[in-house]
Amino acid sequence: MESFLPQKVPSSAKIVVVGGGIIGCSIAYHLAKLGFEDVVLLERKTLTSGTTWHAAGLLAQVRPSENQTRLLEYAAQLYKNIEAETGQSAGFVGKGTIYLALNEARLHFLKQTIGYAHYLGVSGAKMLTPPEIAERWPLLNLDGVIGGSFLPSTGQLNPVDATQAFSKGARMSGASIIEHANVQDIIIRNGAVAGVETEHGAIEAPIVVLAGGMWTRDLVAKYGINIPLHAAEHFYIVSDPIPGLSQATPTLFCTDERAYYKEDAGKLLIGTFEKHAVPWATEGIPPNSEYETLPNDLDRYAEFLEMASCRVPTLDKVGIRTFFTGPESFTPDGRELMGETPEVRNLYVCAGFNSHGIMAAPGSGKVMAEWIRDRSPPMALSGYDVTRVMPFQRARRYLFERTKESMGYVMDIPWPGKLMQSGRGVRRFPMHRELIAAGAVVGERYGWEAPLWYAPKGGQFSYKLGRQDWHAQVQEECLATRDSVVLYDQSNYSRFLVQGRDACRALNYLCANDVDVEPGRVVYSQWLNERGGIEADITATRLAADRYILTSAPPSMVRDVYWFRKHVPSEWNVTIADVTAGYAMFGIMGPKSREMLQQLTDADLSNEAFPFATSREIDLGFAIVRATRLTYVGELGYELLVSADMAAYVYETLVQAGAAYDMRHAGSYALGACRLERAYRHFGHDITEDYSPIEAGLSFAVAWQKPGDFLGRKSLEMRRGRGAPQRRLVTVQIEDKSEDAPILAHNEVIWRNGERVGYITSGGWGFRVSASLGMGYVKNPSGVSLAWIESGKYEIEAALRKYPAKVQLKPFYDPNGDRIKM
Repeated sequence: MESFLPQKVPSSAKIVVVGGGIIGCSIAYHLAKLGFEDVVLLERKTLTSGTTWHAAGLLAQVRPSENQTRLLEYAAQLYKNIEAETGQSAGFVGKGTIYLALNEARLHFLKQTIGYAHYLGVSGAKMLTPPEIAERWPLLNLDGVIGGSFLPSTGQLNPVDATQAFSKGARMSGASIIEHANVQDIIIRNGAVAGVETEHGAIEAPIVVLAGGMWTRDLVAKYGINIPLHAAEHFYIVSDPIPGLSQATPTLFCTDERAYYKEDAGKLLIGTFEKHAVPWATEGIPPNSEYETLPNDLDRYAEFLEMASCRVPTLDKVGIRTFFTGPESFTPDGRELMGETPEVRNLYVCAGFNSHGIMAAPGSGKVMAEWIRDRSPPMALSGYDVTRVMPFQRARRYLFERTKESMGYVMDIPWPGKLMQSGRGVRRFPMHRELIAAGAVVGERYGWEAPLWYAPKGGQFSYKLGRQDWHAQVQEECLATRDSVVLYDQSNYSRFLVQGRDACRALNYLCANDVDVEPGRVVYSQWLNERGGIEADITATRLAADRYILTSAPPSMVRDVYWFRKHVPSEWNVTIADVTAGYAMFGIMGPKSREMLQQLTDADLSNEAFPFATSREIDLGFAIVRATRLTYVGELGYELLVSADMAAYVYETLVQAGAAYDMRHAGSYALGACRLERAYRHFGHDITEDYSPIEAGLSFAVAWQKPGDFLGRKSLEMRRGRGAPQRRLVTVQIEDKSEDAPILAHNEVIWRNGERVGYITSGGWGFRVSASLGMGYVKNPSGVSLAWIESGKYEIEAALRKYPAKVQLKPFYDPNGDRIKM
């Protein structure tokens, strides 16, 4: 075996980056560019030898979020300019990309993307007719093609050259790049990372960044650190040279056939994202893996090649030069894992890029470097933050099953709210079987088998344009919520117990609102970052002088505990514990909810004795429950928090009593529709780390006069002093209420007086107002005042078609909130 003499491994460093692929080298480059000294990158073999070396090297131009799209813009500029800085080219060539549509649904979403691209200022983005596609791609068989889109500034590059450019740039700025230095373990002391153990000895380091791609999970799993990713077989073919294939040929995506076509030095590279992937290395990555090539499955190749030859007939006339299968890592939700791990302080991760690593590397490296510098991300990235993942998701068998689906997810039609179907049944509501018996149609959300809607004979998942198959059932649930009484099982909501002598002090530091209230009162608040952006959206119920219970959204279970522990001084006498699994929570909602519950308790539930935002322990039948007068649906209602051991009894008691009131069950689709009508904000969509309570219309939840400081206060007060904000969250209603009206979802463009001023952050059908609704931010450099909003004429652009709309600050249903306080 060839022997390598690595560069001497230092005994200490300020920052260690683990992994010498394009992600790790980009992070080292950006850290060094920010002025960090003593940055050391360690690569187990040689640079790019993991998965970077065999990547297709494509660069997209638009992603679903504005921030990710801006990072792609940065990537394109850096790849173009890095040669001038380092002398090493990334091999970037701008060719543009064509996306084909073989069905109306795909065409619809291509139009949505182009409309959104126009809002973001992507010049030249447009739709193409089949003849226009043929003009740009003359070798293409247009059978079944009904249209397409074109993004002109996309391109391709050489992943190995790009990595070497980052490596060279990092060295030029003072970083060390060490190959043949396998990191075998990490060093942890007192809950924080303290360095790494390599095959050549230990390196002490107060900050470590894990950028080891498919090796990352197994490196730290024994410490309970949750980095859920799994390798899968990913293949492509390369043709012999094709006569007449221009080097200027755009990249072509036919996602309905799960294929992409890339011109490569006169040849075609044709790749796929299989609907049913084949996981690889289920027992762990082989220890000596380097430039890994996997056995080719000729049956899989044959099926794929037959399809590709139909789409590009000239492939039948030339040979296939290369059949290649290599590994790539995928995550459970198809998004990368970034940020500080919640389990170990100062241990960062940047891995699991789902075959998007080449295009994501420049932006991710920049973001991670700034994240480390500032101890927080520079922009809203909650959808990519590693704190979003659930603890169970590191289970190897779960990852094995989910990876079969998550690869193909890359090319699936992006239906709003599309749910994964693999790795199911892990987390169940205490009343799971009873809910199924009541007709619940469940879907997996954050591991929970959550009721989506109820149908007398069950229901099946299907996705289509316009009104979904469950529209009528959800309408009945929403109208019952308005007219009668409904049971929502909200047991998947995250719940935390905060207790200790400094509980109030800690929460008043984190919360913008004042939680120093009498026991039995509930406070709605946001947690803010130093920029005044929203990090969490919670309710805090004071149980006693030294004890609170917090309620948050299901995906925030890990994130909120992490934020609390990160920002509350360790010397304060306070703890936080996740108690989600210990309780069931039933929402009894609707105008008859008080009357129904009053039959089961001696507690006085009248408006005078039990006003809105009150929480008390009450008898309910033979059980004790905590009843809280709150609602997320905009009606009179109560949230009942029940110890898990009493959940069955309480549920049975509620159902029995509800029969006299024609109580029905309702699922999360009805809950979401009702919250939209009342304009309750959704964290991750309507409110994020980039938006302040002022912009989000949540100033009422800020206690401006409360004594003491709270996190983000200085920034928030500065924003307040500037007058009307330059962007503001509004509610939107499409004026057309017919079945032809578009059902808003996300990223539809808001027009005011003929100009693009914003886009939809969340949307859906409002069943109580019989209209398509949305929320979104509108922008105006001179300030978004009430007068400015009211003086505009509005349209919403959905799939490149404009629809007249009403825009206002208040909800379209019960705008003054009278129904919740009756």
